[in-house]
Amino acid sequence: MKVPDTRETRDQCLCPGCPSYPHWCKGEVLYCSVGSTSCDISAKGCICPDCAIYVHYSLEWIYFCDKESDKESGVVMRKKRHDEDNRVYQKIHDIKTIASTGRSIVRSMGSQKQLPFSLDDLHLVPAQIAQIPRNLEDPVNTRIVIGPASKRPLVSSSPVLISGMSYGAVSKNVKLIISQVAAQEKIAFNSGEGGVLPEELLANDHLIVQYSTGRFGISETLLAQAAAVEIRFSQGAYPGKGSYLPAAKMTQDIARIRGLKKGEDAYSPAHHPDIRNPAELAGKIDWLRSVTGGAPIGAKIGCGAIEQDISVLVSAGVDFIALDGFGGGTGGTNDFVREHVGIPLVVAVPRAARIQKELGVRDKVSLICGGSLRTSGDVTKCLALGADAVYLGTAALIAINCEQYRLCHTGLCPAGVTTQQPDLVRQCDVSKGVVRLGNFIRVITEEIASLTRIAGKDTIHDLTCRDLVSFNRDLALITGCPWVGERSGGAA
Repeated sequence: MKVPDTRETRDQCLCPGCPSYPHWCKGEVLYCSVGSTSCDISAKGCICPDCAIYVHYSLEWIYFCDKESDKESGVVMRKKRHDEDNRVYQKIHDIKTIASTGRSIVRSMGSQKQLPFSLDDLHLVPAQIAQIPRNLEDPVNTRIVIGPASKRPLVSSSPVLISGMSYGAVSKNVKLIISQVAAQEKIAFNSGEGGVLPEELLANDHLIVQYSTGRFGISETLLAQAAAVEIRFSQGAYPGKGSYLPAAKMTQDIARIRGLKKGEDAYSPAHHPDIRNPAELAGKIDWLRSVTGGAPIGAKIGCGAIEQDISVLVSAGVDFIALDGFGGGTGGTNDFVREHVGIPLVVAVPRAARIQKELGVRDKVSLICGGSLRTSGDVTKCLALGADAVYLGTAALIAINCEQYRLCHTGLCPAGVTTQQPDLVRQCDVSKGVVRLGNFIRVITEEIASLTRIAGKDTIHDLTCRDLVSFNRDLALITGCPWVGERSGGAA
């Protein structure tokens, strides 16, 4: 029974006489009713059990002045101190949550862990004298071709592509916005693993259909309409692990598109049941190529055993490879996987480009990368490290309406982006979202062109690691980019 906050209970309250009472927060009383103090306390003993209120209302805790309750997990524990590291406190809370619920922690979006290396450790080297920069009016080629060796390559006006986000993980409005902007800007976009909406097929000239382990909504009729097909093996937020959409998020329409029943869980296993060795992979690629009439067939993998995985993919005959790095976004996954598995793009991309070159396919097999990329600078650096194009997911959602509440897995997204609740979905207006995402794609592409001019180049395809400089010597060794202490500058 909740303790009422009344004059009578306040008069009975013993809190101000407690040895742990935070006297610098004057006037606070009745913590057992109103909640914890706004100050840090110094635990020197607790007199809560001596209080008449405690006995009358059969209370159990002590130190109410320092307790907070998490309604979702049921965990009651001391509140975070002002000088306490967020990560340390979160780990304590997570342990208590697991102990209380008997379940692993699930979180949304990508990891926010700070790794020893990042793209921020690299800067572009400006052309000035030894090489002349380009003027604003000088044209820059930003057009990319996915699967140049395929029978019908996929052309995109920008190296910025929209990554796969499934219907169910995101709302229908988000899917409509992305497909309309893709058609408008003539850029490639990925369906994600949740099937394809009829409206998305209006932009099928730029549609990359994702062929996932769950095969949701996949048919030969759909594949034949694809501009490209991406065999999804894994993704950066949970490489090597299957994915799951709970029945609570499975509306009638999502179930129809995915080929499931309303109220049925959608589970994608960790591996394809019919791709268990290189021979079966090669057979699957041949079949997809036949069904699509020669569209580019690629594979999406999380960043792990880069050289080994790419060698198998190249041997099997892929037309493109999509790397999804550590920190990549998701609608929800287990925290223990998101925080401890995979490697970042800044390390993976140059390794991938090197093995492609060693295998003699650098100009034949396109390299796409994604995972925690936000800015034109991030994209340009990835292109210089060896990528042909990039996938943007979270950044695109932010441009549309996402405000990073990081509640995607709950279905309660206030921005209408990762929810299926009609009243919330309405917060994501399709017409406004098309304008915002279109603006973002155009501006970021223009900024990439400007950075290319600064490097003294007239095409993004001429950007190389020599156009970058690393502030971290170890990262310079890993990427092959010059270390700032060994080179004074000058693009090559």
